[in-house]
Amino acid sequence: MRAATVVTGAGTPDRSNVIAAEPAEPVVATAAAQPVPAPGDAAPADPPASDAPASDGPRSDPPRFRLGNRPPLTGIRAPLILAVLVYHSNFRTLPGAWVTLQVFFVLSGFLITAMLASEGRRNGRISLARFYSRRAARLLPPLALVIVLMAVYAAFVSVADASQRLWGDSAAAIFYYADYRQALGDAPFFGYLAQTWSLSVEEQFYVIWSVLMVLAIATNRRRLAYWFAVAGIVASTADRLWIVFSAPRFDHAVFTRVYYAFDTRADAIFLGCLLGLLANDGYFSAWRPWASRLLSAGAVCSAAFLVWILFSAPLFHENLVVWWLPATTLASAVIILSLIISPLSIGARFIGLAPFVFVGDLSYMLYIVHFPVYLALQPGADGTHLPYLPTEILRLGVIFAIAVASWYLMEQPLMRWRRRSAAR
Repeated sequence: MRAATVVTGAGTPDRSNVIAAEPAEPVVATAAAQPVPAPGDAAPADPPASDAPASDGPRSDPPRFRLGNRPPLTGIRAPLILAVLVYHSNFRTLPGAWVTLQVFFVLSGFLITAMLASEGRRNGRISLARFYSRRAARLLPPLALVIVLMAVYAAFVSVADASQRLWGDSAAAIFYYADYRQALGDAPFFGYLAQTWSLSVEEQFYVIWSVLMVLAIATNRRRLAYWFAVAGIVASTADRLWIVFSAPRFDHAVFTRVYYAFDTRADAIFLGCLLGLLANDGYFSAWRPWASRLLSAGAVCSAAFLVWILFSAPLFHENLVVWWLPATTLASAVIILSLIISPLSIGARFIGLAPFVFVGDLSYMLYIVHFPVYLALQPGADGTHLPYLPTEILRLGVIFAIAVASWYLMEQPLMRWRRRSAAR
């Protein structure tokens, strides 16, 4: 049986193809000094210092960039994760919900790079051990909780092909190879953690990117990081197009290969990394009013374009991987750049409202737990014996209850522990 294709956004009505985007981790809306990782990591606020940038840096004596407390960068996750939940509820509504993944990827690349670049500027080095431990502390406990809940469910309910759909998926999620498991057609039909392929893309990327950042900082050549980011964008885009145009014909297998795999999807994260480098080197500081207004207008147009994609661009079309992926990546970058440069604009203040920020904080757990709950609670005679709407209300109640409990009882205590550990 062909592996189920799981993509955030549009899917085929027969539910045999599902694609889910991973929301990056929430940016904690505090000004705490310790960064909180990503689906984005909020970089720590830089303490006052006089350390000058490397001599070959893109700019001498740049203004300090402080990520600090930026609620819009957390709040923007709320409509994105809600679009994923809507699409996965029936695989018909919002057929272009795959576009949310582009925003998540660009945002995650920006936040992680801002954090790493700030650490390198403050300390003259980047600690890979601390970086990886922070990400493990942020990502693995919620994932482990979901796996435990799936084990409890499987103890009472018979799950067809559980060895692959439950435990095979769990191994792929924990060891971050779910993307190639999907891309190469090895994933089972409707795996319970099939959506974690995008988390695998991100984590594979950051293993590579963090080492490249360490190299750039250790050799005192910050400009090298820019070359790495640009080369990554070009290489990933070229790889995707080569696979598409070298195939005898564009079919489901080609789409699956280019949609899921790290090598063909990393360009969006690399673009976010480029934004993070530019921000850290002061290029996003003190823009003239006319330039900020022009950027805000571009962000409005970009948002309108993404909304159009959300309703009009289903999966499994060649145009999606050739044209819509790069176009939506650029639109995502414009929106995120606008939130960075104009944090007091009407749009930024709206998306930074408390309800959006709260849902954005929950987005990581909402993302990893929603698909197992959706599969466990199916509408109709073979599931809940309830119609679609009551079943969907029940599903959302379970999903949000788990996410809220995880946030207050596990994720926030872990983040406080990390901040205390960093302070020591």
